[in-house]
Amino acid sequence: MELTNDILSLRPYLFGMAYNMLGVIEEAEDIVQDIFEKWLQVKEAKQPKAYLGRMVVNKSIDRLNELKNLRENYKGYWLPEPYITWEQEGTPTLEYGLLFLLERLNPIERAVFILRESFSEEYASIGEITGLSQDNCRQVLHRAHEKLGRAKNKMVDPVRQNALSNAFLEALHGNDVTSLGKLLREDIELFNDGGGKRAAALKPLFGLAKVLKFLSGIMRLPENQNNEFEYKNAFVNGRPGALIFRRSNGELDSMQYVESDENNITRLLYVRNPDKLKIRA
Repeated sequence: MELTNDILSLRPYLFGMAYNMLGVIEEAEDIVQDIFEKWLQVKEAKQPKAYLGRMVVNKSIDRLNELKNLRENYKGYWLPEPYITWEQEGTPTLEYGLLFLLERLNPIERAVFILRESFSEEYASIGEITGLSQDNCRQVLHRAHEKLGRAKNKMVDPVRQNALSNAFLEALHGNDVTSLGKLLREDIELFNDGGGKRAAALKPLFGLAKVLKFLSGIMRLPENQNNEFEYKNAFVNGRPGALIFRRSNGELDSMQYVESDENNITRLLYVRNPDKLKIRA
């Protein structure tokens, strides 16, 4: 088969599927490239989109199984690689907080969830891609929602999310513990990924007291004095996030993503591993 314009136009769809499955951008790009190369050897496919989608899902499931041991031995807590842009893009990715939660699912649950919730595929199409019956797809999706423990379509207004993120950074920069305490919910969670290459909490932190103690300790470190860090708004998987740069060398030090309800921050996600900090043009 040839790589016609119709086939190449499926790249964002295929990339989004692979990235949402794996949480690693380069791995997803490699899978899509490999799929296109294999497409050239295909003699016939009545439904190219479903055919290619099935190839992506199968390769992603295989790769997830291969990556399992690597992630279990990862130094510290593993977070998905964020898709960072300066502008809000139409790249089909799940919002970062949900991508983070997908680590609770097994590969087939993840595939069904992504196809239904990220790409709004009908159950018949999901069945064609995954090889499951439509009833099984419904059951798998229900089980996935139960594992995620998250209300369907629960999305906070991006403007409000961005305002909370900026208010948090301002309070943190000023080491204003009182304001931080008002911004963070009592059951706040903090996850930090340094990959063994930058300092980070090796385990998640739960609860306001522990998170405030950790943040206060961070802000008292010598490197956080003398106005060394600069904060810039960006988009992380299409939603508001923040990038933290070092003024001394212009290096991107961290990505911060906040999840919230309408009033308070409920979860803080930090990526500091430099291998995962790339801004997409």
